[in-house]
Amino acid sequence: MGREVRIGVIGLGGMARFHMEQLGKVDGARIVALCDVSDRALEEVGEKLGIAGDKRYPTIDELIGDADVDGIVSVTPNDSHVAILKACMLAGKPLFAEKPLTRTLAEAEEVLELYKSNPIPLLINFSYRNGPAFQYAKDFIGQGKLGRINHLFVQYLQDWGSTVKNTPFLWRFDEAVTGTGTLGDLGSHMMDIAEYLTGSRMTELQAMLQTIVPERIDPVTLQSVSVRVDDFACFNARFENGSVGVFQTSRNALGSGNQHEITLYGESGTLHVSTLNDRQVSWTYPKEDGGTVTETFEVTGVEGLNPWKEFASRIRGDRSPNPEYASLEDGYRNQLLLETVVRAHLARSVVTV
Repeated sequence: MGREVRIGVIGLGGMARFHMEQLGKVDGARIVALCDVSDRALEEVGEKLGIAGDKRYPTIDELIGDADVDGIVSVTPNDSHVAILKACMLAGKPLFAEKPLTRTLAEAEEVLELYKSNPIPLLINFSYRNGPAFQYAKDFIGQGKLGRINHLFVQYLQDWGSTVKNTPFLWRFDEAVTGTGTLGDLGSHMMDIAEYLTGSRMTELQAMLQTIVPERIDPVTLQSVSVRVDDFACFNARFENGSVGVFQTSRNALGSGNQHEITLYGESGTLHVSTLNDRQVSWTYPKEDGGTVTETFEVTGVEGLNPWKEFASRIRGDRSPNPEYASLEDGYRNQLLLETVVRAHLARSVVTV
């Protein structure tokens, strides 16, 4: 197990609760400090976890500067990502951060430059790499079983922003906080999983962004507010390996709770993976008589990736980092792709990455 690692958590919203639950399963990892702008959240989570009152911080600098904290898990809105990344680098504090890396490419470049002179153990949470079925697919493709990849289709659909849901104006609809809409939120996952599974980089993009629900009600003022970010995005990509990809993502796909999936069409068959069952992989291949057969593999022997366990290991420095996890450079690459999609949309043409 090694020495105990003491974790500080920044941001105590719904996703943070999941991170804390998973950290609780890691031998030798213990949450010792919390940070949030909400006094109520600090009190609620602090009492639940038994965190002392003097370890419940209202500012990131106080938590990051705490000598009793060995590493930081950050789960905050996008507009605070840069400040947390920079503060951890300057303090030499290991960091496990949510994607996207930043709001804009300019911010990502600023972070990358600082990281070169102030490297720290750092994980960016592109979480769909972790799933057992996606890990099975990665190995399947890596063994050459798919053959040459001709084309692929990736989609990430949710329905919580649909008109009938009457979802109010939240931070994910606020351009100043989020940068882009569903593109940066869900599209970032699609881009990461496509390049991760294929092992090939996108070289050209063409895109179309749309705001399907142009106004939402501010829950505080009860006034209508204009939405300046996309809630639907689609784009096409050409890859270095010669394959092409079609991508779509939406917050308006009624009936789709959290549907992230990829289908890869190779010369030897077709491979399909979906979050709708992250322990199944569908494989379609040719029969000798000219037809095809589809098999569904139950992925029982693959555990997937455990980033919380990996983060604790990196803090201890007890083994070489696993390269399967997304690095800061991967986060920067992802931000570059997001920026290129926006450029392609505005230019209404194919844009080189």
